[in-house]
Amino acid sequence: MLNFRSFVTACLMIVAGSFCTSMANAQTASDFRLVPFPAQLTPGSGAFELSAETRIAVSNPGDEELSTLGDVATELVYARAGVAIVKSSRRARVSEQGAILLMLTSDEDDPAESYRLEVSDQRIVISASSHAGLFYGIQTLGQLAAAGTTIPAVLIVDQPRFGYRGMHLDVGRHFFSVDFIKKYIDLMAMYKFNTFHWHLTEDQGWRIEIKKYPRLTEVGAYRKETILEKNFDPYIGDKKPYGGYYTQDEVREVVAYAQNRYITIIPEIEMPGHSVAALAAYPELACTEGPFEVSTIWGVKPDIYCPKEETFAFLEDVLTEVMELFPGTYIHIGGDEAPKLRWEESEFAQQV
Repeated sequence: MLNFRSFVTACLMIVAGSFCTSMANAQTASDFRLVPFPAQLTPGSGAFELSAETRIAVSNPGDEELSTLGDVATELVYARAGVAIVKSSRRARVSEQGAILLMLTSDEDDPAESYRLEVSDQRIVISASSHAGLFYGIQTLGQLAAAGTTIPAVLIVDQPRFGYRGMHLDVGRHFFSVDFIKKYIDLMAMYKFNTFHWHLTEDQGWRIEIKKYPRLTEVGAYRKETILEKNFDPYIGDKKPYGGYYTQDEVREVVAYAQNRYITIIPEIEMPGHSVAALAAYPELACTEGPFEVSTIWGVKPDIYCPKEETFAFLEDVLTEVMELFPGTYIHIGGDEAPKLRWEESEFAQQV
């Protein structure tokens, strides 16, 4: 008689086997568990079997970026299907059998980031007119491989519905390590997001090193405690100091990591509101004398940057360093939830 552990194991093996069989003999598009679902998907007959004999080849081994994508595919197949395949050093041939072929085409009319993935019992061919398109095709292959070593025959012709596909992460209120950020980026890449909105400054913490203003991280990156749940009135804190920040070297590391996954990072540097952490470090940038402390509670604060010349010089310096770290087109500056109370009360601000 089976004990409970053996019974559960047997059930899981049956379920997994049924799922893989369903994928191999898929007759409809709904049998394919893909996210996001491709623009066009046509099931075929048969399947491609991944094995240690499977080779990955690229259309131009001399293309360094394309060669790197071959490595990406090799690592992804191993991570998802558990099969250690090998990247070939010779040029891919479309007629090659038992291989995964990455073909960079010259069709300039292809939509941006589009790709074509064709699986037969003889080979898998991923083709695109851009490296990003090939990368997304590889991600789709990775999802197919997650079901096992049997990849069902299919023709996928895919392109993104939206040019901007973004995810946001607020590290100002809740700090996350570089390792976590990388895992977050990996998940974004898996689901074909291409923009990471990195919320780096807040009332509750300043998270990016600015070399010209070291107190932003010496003071602004740490709060004395954090409110417990929603205990605003009466206020109850957890009595645990909290904080952290990213050095510029760590930012460069994350930016490069994202670029290798075709993800652009948009940093968010809040102004004029949500700036209490900066004011705690440099109170002269406020309309009042302070003192200020990094906020321990959530919500909108009345203290914001004052429209002084030194404030504009400070922000220009900060953004100059930020621009040197992030090669993308945009920096998000917030602009929301900035109460005008301090400006209305300030004789200086009223004269500006």
